[in-house]
Amino acid sequence: MLRDLACTLPPGDACETHLLRDAPPAPTLDHRAPRGPRLAPDPPRRVQHDPPSPPRPRPYRMRPTKGHIGYTVRMSARPQLRDLALRILEGESLAADKCVDLRHFADDAPGPVYTAPLIPGRSASIRLSSQSARSTQPPFSALEEAAVRGRLLHAMANHELQALELMALALLRFPRADRRFRRGLAHVMADEQSHLSMYVQRMEALGVQLSDLPLSDFFWRALRSPSDPLTFVVQMGLVLEQANLDFASHWSQRMRAAGDAETAELLDRVYAEEVGHVRHGVVWATRWKNDHDTLWETFLAHTTEPMTPARAIGPTFDRTARTRAGLPSDFVDRLQTVGMSRGRPADVWWFHPDAEGARAHALRTPSPYQPKKGIARLSSDLAALPAVLATAGDIVLVHEPPRPDWLAHRLQAGLPTVQLVHDPDQLANRTLGAARPWGWSPVSHARARSLSLPSEEPSRAPDLGAKRWGLAASRELLAHAPEPFWSPISVVPIECRSLQAILDHQTHLATLGYPAVVVKGDWSASGQHRRVLRDRAPLPDGERTRLEGLLRRHGTVTVGPWLERILDFSFHGDVAADGTVQVRGVVRFDTHADGRFAGAHIGPPHRDLPRELVRWLLNDGRDPDRLGRTAQRVLTRLGPLLAAAGHRGPVGVDALVHRTSSGFALWPMVEVNPRWTMGRVALALRGSVRGSACLRLVRRGQHPLIGAPSHTPLPAPTHATGSIWLTDPREAEIAAVVERPTRQN
Repeated sequence: MLRDLACTLPPGDACETHLLRDAPPAPTLDHRAPRGPRLAPDPPRRVQHDPPSPPRPRPYRMRPTKGHIGYTVRMSARPQLRDLALRILEGESLAADKCVDLRHFADDAPGPVYTAPLIPGRSASIRLSSQSARSTQPPFSALEEAAVRGRLLHAMANHELQALELMALALLRFPRADRRFRRGLAHVMADEQSHLSMYVQRMEALGVQLSDLPLSDFFWRALRSPSDPLTFVVQMGLVLEQANLDFASHWSQRMRAAGDAETAELLDRVYAEEVGHVRHGVVWATRWKNDHDTLWETFLAHTTEPMTPARAIGPTFDRTARTRAGLPSDFVDRLQTVGMSRGRPADVWWFHPDAEGARAHALRTPSPYQPKKGIARLSSDLAALPAVLATAGDIVLVHEPPRPDWLAHRLQAGLPTVQLVHDPDQLANRTLGAARPWGWSPVSHARARSLSLPSEEPSRAPDLGAKRWGLAASRELLAHAPEPFWSPISVVPIECRSLQAILDHQTHLATLGYPAVVVKGDWSASGQHRRVLRDRAPLPDGERTRLEGLLRRHGTVTVGPWLERILDFSFHGDVAADGTVQVRGVVRFDTHADGRFAGAHIGPPHRDLPRELVRWLLNDGRDPDRLGRTAQRVLTRLGPLLAAAGHRGPVGVDALVHRTSSGFALWPMVEVNPRWTMGRVALALRGSVRGSACLRLVRRGQHPLIGAPSHTPLPAPTHATGSIWLTDPREAEIAAVVERPTRQN
């Protein structure tokens, strides 16, 4: 018969599946004699029995079995599981080899350890390719096209076929594994055959053949050489199969919404069976792991690039299916917030708030830099702050393991999911991207080298980041083509290297109408290392001693008028190697009386300001982009100077509005910060936080959660109100929080 002939044909191309599918069903071949009429039994006789002989194997008989591609060959005598696995792995026929019947087998001759081939056996038209284009999710509107849905199913069929071959390879590579595991894996393989069959048949109905598009070999390359059965179980059962829970659920809903109920029902069946596949992985990973390790720790230890934990998550996160599969709740919680890259080299971020101090120390002495106790505590408590700036999948170095409930708090708030690493040894075998410290200094370079990360060469201008560095640019900006609403050039400080020079400039500013002056250490930051001189009387001995201390510590100080500050702004951009700057935005921020950072507003800079100031900022509506245009001019002038000084990357420029005798004026370039800043953090939060909100640094005593015990629950953030804790406030001295106004009834 046609079907019986097809089973003997040599492996072919796509046409063979049609030959098998279109063949009519054949009667079952039975080698037993037909039954005759019932006869009365003979009287019993005593007979001499021969010794029992071993049972003869039943003869092979062909029986077509639906549910796979076309029909599969079923043999009544049980073949060895090893032979079936070899046929699946090395055979080229999609119907006769890849989908051979796995419901009946013996496993008493598993054979020797098998060496993995470079590629599995395939016919020429469906051979794996390393040059296939990267798949992307089609937009919802495109799913109305049958061809788009067919291409999506093509990718799923490719994954199922590779999973089937990889499972067959595992049976051959680990012949001494527990027979119960091998038997369970064979049952999973039978499901994969069924899924493959359904995908192929459905996509062909939509006009797409398996041979029409390249078949990526990514999963084969990633999983062809697991070192042991536990590694295979984790990477196959707890990574790929777990992700399929999300993919099947997600695409089932989208197909149903697009009106393709048949494909949705197919995916529903796959979804239900994938739960059992993940459960198989959970059972054997739990049985084979070390007794002292949790399942999560085992999972992390056996997920290596490119099969990272992030690949266990699909376009959505199906918590219910994972629970049904037997994954512990703490495992599910940690996976949902794991934040690892799916294969892209992850950039490494860390908080380095004392970059200026470390640079100043390196200019004074070659001895190692040791931050003060308060700075060290600040670095520890706010270590997770760069996670707001990072891209999903990046790495942020922290001082302690993050608490799971705080990670869940971040996830609920919609913040980027990144990997928070407290032990740098975890990065030993990772492919890493660029170093992203808060600021560059000799300390930053040393840390980047310890992690084998590429970093900026320490050939940056020695004074880059010092207060005096941007003074010439600020003076030039105000001297040439100033805007009418800008400050006069007299507001720009000058450099002083002696106490007498400080006093002389104080006298000069007094003649210009500035009764007070501010003296800043050249490397000061966040309101530290500054003194305000409010009268011209002889300096008290204590004040003289403090000024002399500033000079000894910094070498140079800047002296300028103390202005009646009304508003603070910062202009943000990214500097390229050629000196061009991409402007990122304008942020309004608040400071304490001594100049320390107090908070940054996340919305538009003019929001919630008094009407008088809004009218001035917008020039009564005639110049609504006054701040944006100023930011563009300032950063465009600074870009070439920063690039020439060796800086690449983020820059923040502080600006302020102060009161004058005639109203208000804007000083557009107060300080230049060639690093990440709190204003840049606020700018990054605009994508996650809507409406009026403010980023603040809160210290112990200012909020009940600061310094609270670690078991204190965190409130759940909402979309409109409540607080978002960017760093964990419990057991901390200081924390970063986004405060949103409480909704009034």
